[in-house]
Amino acid sequence: MVDNFAIAISHLLVALAAWRLVWRADLDREDPPEKDKTGSGFFQRTVRPGQGDGTDA
Repeated sequence: MVDNFAIAISHLLVALAAWRLVWRADLDREDPPEKDKTGSGFFQRTVRPGQGDGTDA
């Protein structure tokens, strides 16, 4: 009997914590990330040493 009661109490507390987290208003909104000053990703153009800036003068 005591084991069932302990399991029920622990599950109810976890359910209560989850319920409170789900209904928090600040978890629904997130500020957009700031733009990077330099590009990133697979198609980013990089200048290797000795190649110059890539323009023909």
